[in-house]
Amino acid sequence: MNRRTLLRTTLVGAAATLVLASCSSETSLPDGALGDPNNARLTFWDNNAGPDRTPLYEELIRRFETANPGIDIEYVGLPSDSAQQKYQTALAGGSAPDLGIVSTAYLAPLVAQNAVISLDDFVAASPQHDEYDAGILESARESGGGEHLYGLPYTSNNATLWYRADWFAEAGIEPPDTYDEFYEAAQTLTDKDDGRYGFTIRGGAGSIYPLLQYMFASTGVESFFEDGESTLNRPEMVDAIERFAALYDVDTPTADVNNGFPQMVASFGGGSVAMMQHNLGSLSNHEKALGDKAGAVALPRNEDGKRTVMTDPFPSYTVFKSSRHQAAAWKFVEFMTSQESQAYWNERVGQIPVNKTARSAPEFANMPSVQAALAALDDPETVLVTPPDYLPDFGKIVQVQMLGQWQKVLIGQLSAQDFADDFAEKLDRSMAKYIARQGK
Repeated sequence: MNRRTLLRTTLVGAAATLVLASCSSETSLPDGALGDPNNARLTFWDNNAGPDRTPLYEELIRRFETANPGIDIEYVGLPSDSAQQKYQTALAGGSAPDLGIVSTAYLAPLVAQNAVISLDDFVAASPQHDEYDAGILESARESGGGEHLYGLPYTSNNATLWYRADWFAEAGIEPPDTYDEFYEAAQTLTDKDDGRYGFTIRGGAGSIYPLLQYMFASTGVESFFEDGESTLNRPEMVDAIERFAALYDVDTPTADVNNGFPQMVASFGGGSVAMMQHNLGSLSNHEKALGDKAGAVALPRNEDGKRTVMTDPFPSYTVFKSSRHQAAAWKFVEFMTSQESQAYWNERVGQIPVNKTARSAPEFANMPSVQAALAALDDPETVLVTPPDYLPDFGKIVQVQMLGQWQKVLIGQLSAQDFADDFAEKLDRSMAKYIARQGK
């Protein structure tokens, strides 16, 4: 595989960049990178292994090892629901891998444990550094605490509004570009007597993240905190929650209060709902069930005509501090984020490459979901909102503590104001804890 090389010396901070070459491929490394970049046996953990994606990594590893005969990659696939715990168990036992895929949703604890290395100098020294999407890298930095890049994202999995193109055509309406149009479409396409609903609202496992994405998208609020306080209980946020929850059991199925991703996909693909909010990663599910009857647009604009996109957690290549082969590990990361590798992986899963040059691959032109997400990202007026994954309790708050509260809102047992106040208070306490730990 052809690799672009940097055959000159640059400066990374105060450190000189060394150009290291083998008979098969070349890379650029910052001064002090540990190990031989051309000879190593690396253990690589995948945090979301499965029959759809594992073969993609296996193929890319085969290509890398062919180009770099001195480096062997041991691939270890982890189930996504236990990957975070397995990383922590490995760290406790002194058996962390050389590198692995880590979601930015749980990267911050690894940073706090001093378990992973900063990749800033590696990225700056790379001949590919101008190819990486700067906005996504900045969002990944914020997820790790805001100062350094501890994981290099390789895909962006934006929130998307999936819709039944055939139902919209039958009704003579266009897919929504604003939230007023979204609510109108949900009402228009609901026919309970025929078992049809305009939308499926997620009330079960994993529901809070998409709820937050809707809240920021519909209000235009640009950050989780302003002036040291959470924005989640602002009046416009409360109004957005009330309006969204009012869809439940009117323009959505009653079962939605307990439904997670599998049930939502089944409802959408089975012909009972017209729209669902989920990320780009569900493309294959919709293609299998509906073919070209499934359409996709970016989440609607807010009333000011702008898009506010709260990012999904980024799966990121992370190098562990305990590795004695950091130079070779980076060489593999650089290969995996090259134009060719990025195009190969992302076009097969229907997501956005972080390497911008890979986005010109012809296959992406035939993916309306990717094109819609790219148009939103490329719009200079689009605002990216990064969730505060660095907070010590953020994952617990979102995944556990607020889930039951949201279900109470849906069934009318809790007001949107009380829900928002509780959410904001939990985030404020978590932020205070984070600041105290940082000694700020």
